[in-house]
Amino acid sequence: MIDLNATFFVQLVNFVLILILLNVILIGPIRKVLKKRAEFMASQMEGIESFTTSADTKLKDYEGALDAARTAATAGRLAMKASGQAKEKELLEAAGVEAASRVQAARAEIASQSATAKKALEGKVSVLASKAVAKVLAA
Repeated sequence: MIDLNATFFVQLVNFVLILILLNVILIGPIRKVLKKRAEFMASQMEGIESFTTSADTKLKDYEGALDAARTAATAGRLAMKASGQAKEKELLEAAGVEAASRVQAARAEIASQSATAKKALEGKVSVLASKAVAKVLAA
């Protein structure tokens, strides 16, 4: 059995002293290092979360600005297209009016030349007819 004598108490005091000494020399500093490490990891996680949140916010802002720019560009493109079509219509109408006036002027000139040629030939009809008759009878 266990005898409670002086060696037991010496061993008990020895155990308590070793326990206190190990706590002061070994266990205490390890606990402090582990606590500092846990605090550092927690601060790093907070930094990572704030960075992720900031990045998500910036990405959403960027996408919003990009969508707004696309919308503005589409509206500008459509406005320029409409302006170009209106300008094209004006140019085609002006070209049509100019072409019509040129055709009318050409017809007037042709009519005038035709009338001049007709007048010139009317005076020579009797001469030409007599020459034609003379050729037919002579042959």
